[in-house]
Amino acid sequence: MVMKKIKLTESDLYRIVRKVLLEQEEEKRSFTFSPGSFESLITSSSGERFVKHLNNKHDEIIVNGDLDLEGTPIQSLPNNLHVKGNLYLNGCENLKSLPDNLHVEGFLSLEGTPIQSLPDNLRVTDTIFIKGTPLNKNDELVKKYKEKYTINWK
Repeated sequence: MVMKKIKLTESDLYRIVRKVLLEQEEEKRSFTFSPGSFESLITSSSGERFVKHLNNKHDEIIVNGDLDLEGTPIQSLPNNLHVKGNLYLNGCENLKSLPDNLHVEGFLSLEGTPIQSLPDNLRVTDTIFIKGTPLNKNDELVKKYKEKYTINWK
């Protein structure tokens, strides 16, 4: 095998190192929370800023266990949220949609929320509860979702 020598100037080397460092800085990483600490942060007065920060900085947000946000005034959840348990969103009246790439390893309870549709990239291991939602009133969507998920609408 013949190796060729490449001649780099200091300027070339600087540009290469700078480019690599910028790419590394732009890389997103996963971030793991306990359920209690995540609940506290997302339901705080700066919860929306917290969600935006997570969306900008991390590829995946992991919550190790059940996440109970029932009846809280949250408006959104971060994209790429992975809940390693059940996700309770019952009565979250300000939550109008679910985030992209939501993964719930248990069940997802949406009862009493204004959510009208489920994202295409949603992954739920167990049942999705939709009683008292606009979803429940849309027979076409219920039929569509029943093909992909276990749905409880009664």
